[in-house]
Amino acid sequence: MRNAYAEKVGFVADLAYKTRRLIEESAEQHGLGRLTKSVTFDVATLKSLRGEGGSDEGKVFNLVRGLQHEIDEDPAAAPVLQPLKDRAERILKDLEERKTTGLAAMDQLAALAAEKEAAMKAARDSGLSARAFAVAWVLRDDAAVKAAGIDPMTLAKDAEELLGRFPNASVNADEQRRLRASLYKPLLALAQEERARVVDLVVRLLLAEGGE
Repeated sequence: MRNAYAEKVGFVADLAYKTRRLIEESAEQHGLGRLTKSVTFDVATLKSLRGEGGSDEGKVFNLVRGLQHEIDEDPAAAPVLQPLKDRAERILKDLEERKTTGLAAMDQLAALAAEKEAAMKAARDSGLSARAFAVAWVLRDDAAVKAAGIDPMTLAKDAEELLGRFPNASVNADEQRRLRASLYKPLLALAQEERARVVDLVVRLLLAEGGE
């Protein structure tokens, strides 16, 4: 049973790798991967690229690739950046399928870059660690949390304090249990099932590998 499970996990990982390579090779064949320089996904870069030569398609591809690189380099920022990357990839897919133009795609990415900078500024201004801020960011549009009148930023600050109380929760089962129990108190306004869901989500964000 264990061997079968390991083989299944290995197959899925291998399939994901091959799929990613296939997409990249396809993009290169269509001229979307011709730029070779490292590209940072931000407003300044978007403005600079608009004035450079080369295809907008290639610029879009490398901007999306740059956003993925940023997530790989800073896993703690992934909860904030991943939804933006998902939207950026949809823009790239529309471009590849000729559902939009290169110019329109660049405009859409510029809007995403502005949104990203606003999120990063909010993270810095919050004074919270990347892990704790991710709690506020991910839950800011959560329907159940909104309906219960819970302030995501207040919850994030509570989470920050709990990280200090239970610094070894990621490797110590007893500390993680106490962390979970402490998170239930600020979430009492939620129904039981929703409370359990949000606690699970918050714990995953707080104990994510690579966070600071």
